[in-house]
Amino acid sequence: MKKNICFFSAFLLFCLTACNEEDFSVREHYKYMIYLLSENTDNVFSAEYDLEAITEEGAITSYLSVGCGGSLSNPDEFIVELEPDEVLFDKYNRSNFDIDYSKYARLLPEEKFQLGTTRVVFPANNPDQYVKVPITVQIGGLSPDSIYFIPLSIKSTSKYEVNKEKSAVLFRVTIKNDYAEQLNDTYYQLKGNVLSEDGNNLGVSTSKLVRPLTKNSVRLYAGSNTQTIKTATVQDIQKYSIILTIDEKNQVRITPYGTIQIEQLDGGEEWNRYEEAKTYADTKIVKRFYLYYRYRTLKSRATTTTPEVWDNWITIKETLKRME
Repeated sequence: MKKNICFFSAFLLFCLTACNEEDFSVREHYKYMIYLLSENTDNVFSAEYDLEAITEEGAITSYLSVGCGGSLSNPDEFIVELEPDEVLFDKYNRSNFDIDYSKYARLLPEEKFQLGTTRVVFPANNPDQYVKVPITVQIGGLSPDSIYFIPLSIKSTSKYEVNKEKSAVLFRVTIKNDYAEQLNDTYYQLKGNVLSEDGNNLGVSTSKLVRPLTKNSVRLYAGSNTQTIKTATVQDIQKYSIILTIDEKNQVRITPYGTIQIEQLDGGEEWNRYEEAKTYADTKIVKRFYLYYRYRTLKSRATTTTPEVWDNWITIKETLKRME
């Protein structure tokens, strides 16, 4: 008789356990919480706009994600209304830059972007548990040195609860091309030789920050000059920067970005070109520029009584190897 009781008790325990496991797999054990996807405590989401995808109108599209969290997909359709919200934007600038207004992030001008919709329809039983909202940006005229945000928040929902900590987002617009990206600063290792007007030949080696401009052009400082992100001013960038434009045959044209004067020099087929290849010292394919040019920077502008004054010409042959 005791054996029968024990067997029945074990069987009953097995059934209860099985029922509980079944319930766990079919019942929602967490609240459905609506949120805007962001990466950190500043509620920033950084979207990379690939300049290769630019249209004839100069526009590129990336996406903002509206999510609904839970252990299962939402059973009902609902609607999320979005609206502009600058509260986080102001807080971001104050907490990150205090009174250093020159480094403040900027609002992307309204005429520069188009939000696909402010009324997001979230379908029932959505397997992805998020909906992507297209944001199309006119890239022309944006500075690769500035932080641009589109600040948005959830205005209302037709169903479910909003995660208050993730109810707003600073949607950051960044650009990239095949040669550099803005989101993660791109550096190239320079090795070369500088020949000044006084005849001194000097070997140089340094790392150089390279910024994307268009789908086939980048900006960097000339020669051994280096741009320091924290201290570089607009005047510095105008004084030292050059543009490298790469054509379909990977030939490079070197032009001034601001006040600097540039003369591209003829060193044969080995120079003023871009390549992606392995050398005997490489373990993988590496991106390189081979440049030969001379430049001079503006020392003082012309006045009503004196002409402009320039520093000496500096001639350089340099190899730039992308640092990954």
